[in-house]
Amino acid sequence: MSNPPHSERGLSRVRLLVWPTIIAGPGLALLLGLGMWQLERLEWKNALIAERDSRMAAPVASFDNDSQPLGPLNFRRVSVRGEFLHHQEFHLLSRTSKGRAGIHVVTPLIPRPEIAGHPTILVNRGWVPNALSDPGRRHEGQTSGIVVVEGIARTEVGRQGWFAPENDPAGGVWHRLDVGQMSDVLGLPLPPFVIEAGPALNLGGFPIGGQTRVQIRNDHLGYAIIWYTLAAALAVIYLLFVRQKFMRQPMGTP
Repeated sequence: MSNPPHSERGLSRVRLLVWPTIIAGPGLALLLGLGMWQLERLEWKNALIAERDSRMAAPVASFDNDSQPLGPLNFRRVSVRGEFLHHQEFHLLSRTSKGRAGIHVVTPLIPRPEIAGHPTILVNRGWVPNALSDPGRRHEGQTSGIVVVEGIARTEVGRQGWFAPENDPAGGVWHRLDVGQMSDVLGLPLPPFVIEAGPALNLGGFPIGGQTRVQIRNDHLGYAIIWYTLAAALAVIYLLFVRQKFMRQPMGTP
């Protein structure tokens, strides 16, 4: 029996590669795309970290000086003098500190002297355990009179997660900070930022400030390496498969 024509042998080999190529091609493209996306995320994250570090390194901005331009506030160290409205504090539920369950205490502060455009400012004073959520159990920390608050201004707060429950302003149940809702409850205008108090010790030890998360995880380079490594592994497996199939099929067999 004569050998099949050369064109038939070539067509037979092509058929052997159809499904492996259909599977490997898109998979390889997907893995390379994911690697590129992680590199783009890495560039964005590096810029964000550099911007945050620059703002944190800037001198403390004082709200007491109206002539001083504050510039972008997010993650800017700030200082303000004023009086707390302790009887109108808010409690952000389900906050932990060193593995202990508790709340964050957010208290309105009236600047003294008054600041144009900022009649009241929200201050996240920090964490207290659930056992001390009642202000009467931590009266030492309910400082009266003029106080100086130093902390970090935040403009991007209160974003609702996928599984976070809704706030219930009427019932006084707060799962996240929402300046608009809190402004309505207080009946006072509030600026679109909050000051998260620094680690300075309060009387009685509570609330515990310094809860701001300044550091950002930046694992995008590692993720990019993983995706590119998987892409390389897939390419090698595909080439080995092709080589094995071509070697197993004699030139004279279909």
